[in-house]
Amino acid sequence: MKTFLLIALIMITGLIFPLAVQAAPDSPGTELGARDDGGGPGGSGEDGPGKTEPAAGREKLLSAAALAGAVLLVLTAVLLRMLRKNNQALAAAQKELENSRRLMQTFIDADDTMVYLKDEHLNYILLNQAFADFYGCSPETILGRDEFALSAPEFAEGRRKQDLAALERGALVIEEIAVKGRTYTARKFPVRMPGGEYGVGAYIRDITEEHFRQRSRERMLRQNKLLLEVLGRSFGSRQEQLDYALHELLKLAESRYGCICFYDEEKEEFTLQAWAKSIPGEGGVPGRGEGPAEIGIWGEAVRQRRPLIVNAFTPPGLRKEGDLKGHPGLQKLMAVPLFIEGKIVAVAGFGNRPADYGQADAGEMTMLLSGVWNAVQRRASVETLAYERNKYRQTLLSIGDGVMVIDRDKKIEMLNAVACRLTGCSPEAAVGVNYKEVFSLSHEQEGFTIDDPIEKVFLTGEVQELGNHAILTARDGTEYNLEDSAAPIKDDKGALAGVVLVFRDVTEKKEQRKKIEYISFHDSLTGLYNRRFFEEELHRIDTGRNLPISIIMGDVNSLKLTNDIFGHAFGDMLLERVAEVMTSICRADDIIARWGGDEFIILLPRTDSAQAESIAGRIKEEVSAQQIRAIRSSISIGHATKVRMSQDIMQVLGSAETKMYSVKTLERSDVQSRELAAIINSLSANSELESRHAMRVSALCREFGRALELPESEIQKLTEAARLHDIGKIVLEPGFLKKGDNLSPSEWSEMYRHPVIGYRILNSFDHTLELAEVVLAHHENWDGSGYPKGLKGEKIPLLARIISIAGVYDRLRHDPAQAGTRSREEALREIRHYAGTQLDPGLVDAFVEMLENGRLAEPDHSV
Repeated sequence: MKTFLLIALIMITGLIFPLAVQAAPDSPGTELGARDDGGGPGGSGEDGPGKTEPAAGREKLLSAAALAGAVLLVLTAVLLRMLRKNNQALAAAQKELENSRRLMQTFIDADDTMVYLKDEHLNYILLNQAFADFYGCSPETILGRDEFALSAPEFAEGRRKQDLAALERGALVIEEIAVKGRTYTARKFPVRMPGGEYGVGAYIRDITEEHFRQRSRERMLRQNKLLLEVLGRSFGSRQEQLDYALHELLKLAESRYGCICFYDEEKEEFTLQAWAKSIPGEGGVPGRGEGPAEIGIWGEAVRQRRPLIVNAFTPPGLRKEGDLKGHPGLQKLMAVPLFIEGKIVAVAGFGNRPADYGQADAGEMTMLLSGVWNAVQRRASVETLAYERNKYRQTLLSIGDGVMVIDRDKKIEMLNAVACRLTGCSPEAAVGVNYKEVFSLSHEQEGFTIDDPIEKVFLTGEVQELGNHAILTARDGTEYNLEDSAAPIKDDKGALAGVVLVFRDVTEKKEQRKKIEYISFHDSLTGLYNRRFFEEELHRIDTGRNLPISIIMGDVNSLKLTNDIFGHAFGDMLLERVAEVMTSICRADDIIARWGGDEFIILLPRTDSAQAESIAGRIKEEVSAQQIRAIRSSISIGHATKVRMSQDIMQVLGSAETKMYSVKTLERSDVQSRELAAIINSLSANSELESRHAMRVSALCREFGRALELPESEIQKLTEAARLHDIGKIVLEPGFLKKGDNLSPSEWSEMYRHPVIGYRILNSFDHTLELAEVVLAHHENWDGSGYPKGLKGEKIPLLARIISIAGVYDRLRHDPAQAGTRSREEALREIRHYAGTQLDPGLVDAFVEMLENGRLAEPDHSV
């Protein structure tokens, strides 16, 4: 429209100009013409139709000019109005564009993901605040610049290559970047610019925490693999086992050097067990029989009884006499002692890790070293058991009341006096004759036959033992219940040269032997089979006719807590209850054994997985119904089934064990919650007075903590600790709780135990660990006369001092056993009296002042 008006204006101007030219006179000397007053013939001197031609032209010019001027004015006004509207529209469009830009910038600035866009020259044309913050400058200082203007050349060149890669491929390019100790993932992609060229856009996200979690998971898997391998893998020797463990520990510790030493705390001697072949310096590790004083950092780890970390040795030229010695070539070293039942039994060392060692590394290595130690000890136990068994067996084979030697012709070569007495035959009569004429066996029950052990040795060349039912009949008719064994005698070429027979009269000891055999294969507490018997039966049952074979393993969850609270007698009772449950549910052919301290195992021949699942569920349900005092028992169970003979039965056992531990881990939180709730409910049932006391003290402590302006986390901790401060009284008989202070000396001794019992209880649960020390100290006195530790003054935890004041005040106000309840004024006077002796004087002043002025509200008496 604006263009049209402009063209119209030009055209009108073009029209007016020719008209003006036509209307102009020919003679430039006459501008208006001369008026002829006479006019001509008959003229009157007035204007009339008799006008001249120039005058008419001037009239036309004036008319055309006036018309054109009017049109020009109208068109100019319209054009100006349209220009103003156009400018307004343009300003509005620019404002909308700016708002859109700000909106987009706000949107990309809201995310902590770094965002940028580069043009075809790889200069920044768009970025968010997160990207600017990464470089530590404002976005304006970055826009229009390239990477080389912002960072070091090496870093900039690497980023440029990735930008160019995105442009060359015309597709998304993903890379990971490590910068300033953090890890980022960059997603770069080509973006078409308005001019048709391509720039590069990118989203860059910080994935440091994700990497850390991934590495933690991978590290945990490697730890579990190490423990499983060390525990379950078959090694040719203990040395091979330790060498393998050290090799894996070195990889986990990311160290070049390392060693494992056993330590005898009583003798104060080290014994080197395994070491990395490239460990520098012979003095870098302890030698056999060396003590802590001779071996530098190793001795320090033992003497200080804690992990020792050195991340920067003093340069050799600056090392003083008596400083760390024996470690040439090591720049960093970590020594980790392993404690078993309070004694150091081993020390592991690691050296020259690229990164510094830290306490987390020491904790991890301690845990893994504990697993290695357990595996080594387990192997030692198995070897010791095999040795003892063999020694016992050989003793039975070699020693007896009677000894008889038979040659390869089956004739008696020698017999001792006891053999003569039992057979009723003298040496002279026996030597040289066939042994069957002297040694006559029969079965103790008529109609049954007995195997001849000597004959079986000749047939098999192996040691033979007589059954428990053999009767030896002497020549005079006397019968003896006999126990004997026959072993082959071989010559230097291994050929059978004879048999040695050892036998004795076990008539009087037969019953005793049955008892001994029972004990050797049974657990003395529960009466179930023991681990030794189970392992033997496991291999005996492992045949095709018994498939499928299932194994159930169970771990009693509440044993340690029961032992800690009520003593081992009640813990034993819990184990007996569990054994009774398993015996009542399992079949006669099933083999039930006590596997370890709180672990049970069941061997189920001809039982598929579904049947095993059903049996496990019934056991779990029945065990959960058992209760020992305040402890509601529970058991974590895992099971596995062998369905093919190609499966290794030991792997099936391992699978059941692994599942059991997995279940135990998953159930840990729920089990702990149920156990703690059961203890609290039991204590409340024993004494409603104690329950209300705990609730009032908890409420009073919460309000006092708020009045003292403690942090909210400390107030929550104080409130919960106050609620549970007397949980240790669960060990007391209900009658104790009604006597108040009227206790005998022996009863006071029991009462004094309740803070320690409470500490043990709270230390047994993950979510109450931080409350244990507070509860332990709530009967400590300001002047040091309290119990159990006799702490004094500010060495007593602050929260325990607060609970002590609230507890005393509540007893004075609400406990009828405390010589009657007091009024608030009487109770506050007594509280003041205890200040500086039993109670913290500063806290007492604050407590009394807050109660008196109403800043501290006293809990409802009905609580």
